[in-house]
Amino acid sequence: MQYIPAPIEFLFHPIQRLRRFFSNPSASPVISHAELAVNPQWNSLLFKLPPELRNYIYQLALTAYEDQDRPYQPNAYYYRPGFTCALRIDTNLLLTCRRISFETTKIPASINEQIFWYYREPPRISNGHLSTHDRLSSVLRHQNLKTIHIFTQQLWLEGRGFANFTTLWKYAYPTTLIVTVRHSDWWWWEEEAPLTLDPKQEGQASVANHSRPSDPFHSKSWGNQFRNVRSLQKLQMELETVEKKKRELDEIVERAEGWEFPLDRGFLRLNKSKTRRTGWTGAMLDTVNERERELDAYLRDEGIDNRLEDPPASEARKRLEATGVVFDEAGSVKGLPAHKTCTYYM
Repeated sequence: MQYIPAPIEFLFHPIQRLRRFFSNPSASPVISHAELAVNPQWNSLLFKLPPELRNYIYQLALTAYEDQDRPYQPNAYYYRPGFTCALRIDTNLLLTCRRISFETTKIPASINEQIFWYYREPPRISNGHLSTHDRLSSVLRHQNLKTIHIFTQQLWLEGRGFANFTTLWKYAYPTTLIVTVRHSDWWWWEEEAPLTLDPKQEGQASVANHSRPSDPFHSKSWGNQFRNVRSLQKLQMELETVEKKKRELDEIVERAEGWEFPLDRGFLRLNKSKTRRTGWTGAMLDTVNERERELDAYLRDEGIDNRLEDPPASEARKRLEATGVVFDEAGSVKGLPAHKTCTYYM
């Protein structure tokens, strides 16, 4: 989404203060006692580098990465590109000496996304809808934080959850919001309900009556809640579904060309040149009911009634095995081929 326009707020970075201090301490009137106690370490090769190069090194060292020692199960809701393992930020660098601590302490927040999961989150992550109100309120007021990323079910986005979220953002600093709706986040995805998304309608969007570009935003619609977000300059939406429903997602993206989200100052609209479609292959989701529903749906698509024919007849089995279906020793279906997803980034 393209921001149009609002004044940019420039934030004062501690590295600017340190640069002035170490080059000419007498010319820097606003310095704390702790900063005055810093050992400049002029003989260190690191501190002989220009501040820009040091900052680049710090950013490389403090960027979040996937911890290969904590992998996620491929059939988990939260498993996807960029989230195949738990994310980790190594902050030991901040503990090496006082000068590095002063130069780096705010970098992790400025270069990494703050991620909130609203339902179906990874292990050791607090449920977004239950326990992050205080954390979110604190995080949004962090002056160096640039990007918030929320993984949300459509239920939370179109309900009171997102409205409360934007209310907390009213006097906050982040400038970028990423909203991800996964394959399993759409309304009634288990029953293969039609995909629909409309920022102007209140609550669950109507499949039959899509809003037009000239229609106003309902005061309680999720699209109207961006009025509360004063610092927002960029909105990125990631919409995902399975390959067989990509045509429905195509239609949503086409309608999104007419979306203009009102802000407190200015508005957001789709930057079509930056919209792209991609996809990835994932495993079947790991819950008993959803596994059975997906199995039944898959076999119906193949013309087989698994309830009447278990195990499937030999000819049907050969055809299924050729598509990637796995059978156990008893001849029963125990695994489906990996599903392919269609993902839009806009």
